[in-house]
This record gives sequence, C-alpha cells and structure tokens, in this order.
Amino acid sequence: MKNRTYQQITFTLFLLIFASFAFISCNKGPKQKTDIVVDHSFPACNWSFEQQVLDFDFDIIDTARPYRIEFVLSYDTTLNELEDVPVNVTIIAPDGMESFVSSSLNFDPKINKYITPSDQPNVMNMKLIAFKNRKFNQTGKYTVEFYRKAPKADNYGIHNLTMRVIPLKK
Repeated sequence: MKNRTYQQITFTLFLLIFASFAFISCNKGPKQKTDIVVDHSFPACNWSFEQQVLDFDFDIIDTARPYRIEFVLSYDTTLNELEDVPVNVTIIAPDGMESFVSSSLNFDPKINKYITPSDQPNVMNMKLIAFKNRKFNQTGKYTVEFYRKAPKADNYGIHNLTMRVIPLKK
C-alpha cells in the first residue's frame, strides 16, 4: 500500500514537472533564428542619381532580442572614383515611427578597417554597421531607407548593396 502511494506521488510529481517545462518552453514566443538579408544590385555597376534612396523591407517577429543592422557595399576599385560618401539610414516601423543615423562610406582602406577583398579581381567589400544594437518594439514589416547624400551624379563601379539584419543574443 505504501509502495503504491509512493509511486502515485512520484508519477504526479513527474507529470507536474514535465507540464511546467512544456508550458515555459511554449510561452517564449517566436524567435528570429536566421539573418535577414536583402540585396540591391546596380545595373551596369552604376549607382545612378535616380537611385539616391534605396528601400529595404523586412519582417520582424521577435521583439525580445536586439539586432545589428549592417550594409555591405561591393565595388570595383578600377571604376570607383569616390573617397567618402555621407549617408543616412532611416528605420521606419510598421506604425510609421522613424529613427535614423548618419554615417559615411569611406573608400580609403587605410582609414576604413571594414574594407576586405572579395573573390573577384579588383572588387572590394565595405561593411557599414548602421545600428550595433537595435531593439524592435513591434512585430511586422519594417522599411530601411538608405539615403546616399552625394552630388547629383552617377557613381560607377558599384556592384551591389546588401543589408543584413542579424539577431543578437539577449
């Protein structure tokens, strides 16, 4: 009799612990598991003046963790004549709220530590970290506007601009 009561208590305790773990793990909410990558290529390697503002759209489902938003610009060193291009990066939330940061694309590898060679000859990749640690407080579709504040001219030698939204650990 005592042995059966002991078995029932042990079984009930096991069920309570299992149910608690299942409940806790189910209530963590959705997680953004992989990087969000949005690419914009430039026809004929020309970042034309008409494309002065580039829009990148993406969805956020996990509002609990922070993210890093960075851009990688691929350019041909034999065609590019730029030294420094000021830019504004604006995030537009699903409800229309905006926040922005000003930065610049510096093409001098002696100054910019984020310039690395690519696997193509004469092509370099430059990384620009726009937001190091950004939290999103809403789920839904976000838009990032990348505004190139350059003179009214085309910029030759630019292959593509890729935005990466990288989930960080809490």
